[in-house]
Amino acid sequence: MSAETVVSFKDVDVVFKEKKKEAVHAVDHVSLDVQRGDIYGIVGYSGAGKSTLVRIINLLQRPTSGSVTVLGDDMASLSAGQLRDKRRKIGMIFQHFNLMGSRTIADNIGFPLRGIKSKAEIKAKVDELLDLVGLSDRADAYPAELSGGQKQRVGIARALASDPELLISDEATSALDPKTTASILNLLKELNEKLGLTIVLITHQMEAVKQICSRVAVMDGGAVIERGSLLDIFAHPQQQLTKDFIDTTMQLDATLDTIAKQPAVQHLSDTERLIRLTYLGDTTDQPIIATLLREYHVVANILFADIQSLQDTPFGNLIIIVTGDSDNIDAALKYLSDSGVNVQPVTIPGGAK
Repeated sequence: MSAETVVSFKDVDVVFKEKKKEAVHAVDHVSLDVQRGDIYGIVGYSGAGKSTLVRIINLLQRPTSGSVTVLGDDMASLSAGQLRDKRRKIGMIFQHFNLMGSRTIADNIGFPLRGIKSKAEIKAKVDELLDLVGLSDRADAYPAELSGGQKQRVGIARALASDPELLISDEATSALDPKTTASILNLLKELNEKLGLTIVLITHQMEAVKQICSRVAVMDGGAVIERGSLLDIFAHPQQQLTKDFIDTTMQLDATLDTIAKQPAVQHLSDTERLIRLTYLGDTTDQPIIATLLREYHVVANILFADIQSLQDTPFGNLIIIVTGDSDNIDAALKYLSDSGVNVQPVTIPGGAK
């Protein structure tokens, strides 16, 4: 049975035109599908077009061309009343919380339900949501009395007030410290699992994507330059920008800077090569280094080794110097590739490849 598509972008363009200024192509021919139950990460630096793209979902931004279908409806074809009803199925949380300082936490959460439900129904829903986000004891507090993480939990609860099927998180953890960010991301993951909530996560932080997303799209210059499952993107990135994002979140930039200072790396001989290996799942349990020596007479000197978990799947990174006859090294690296290991030569500035 095929998965249900919750959001579908078809060849979407957004062009901003201002008098006497060059037109800005904010979103460039994007086609993208989000399936029910996904936590779909859209990652890119500031100006990449990701926030503009996500505003098209609820037509806060209308596309210049192309279409977006949400929960089965072409958004541009809806009447004002139909669009209002559809937007109730789309919750949004923001970087700066957007809470009303003069209202209590309970009032902030219940605000979207005013005029729709009775006071008793609103109170029951607010109590349920406060419990869901872990703030049952703060109903009568005001936003100024809360920490940043607590404010974002209120924002999440408010976004869930109308029982949406889709939640959009637009840089919702960017203003938070790392520990609080992790707790908010864990909450979103729990909501995804507990409520069956589909989430679109807009971020410039690949670490956030790594922690909870099932699928990823990388944006640059308004276009989606790479997309795929989280595991595929991390194990086999194709674009340099994607590689840069991953290396930063895996802290490999700092690792390579340290490795570059080692004399052994700066002066590689003709029989040595500096190699990075990335591998997933069962491959992390295989004795690949021992096999290089036993089967191919190639010695591997491990400079860096790390195994992390992506979606409960082991993900390994190794940086090694391999030493041996050139033909043997070629054969050994082919064996690694055939075993599902991604093999990349590493270039050290000022050193050898």
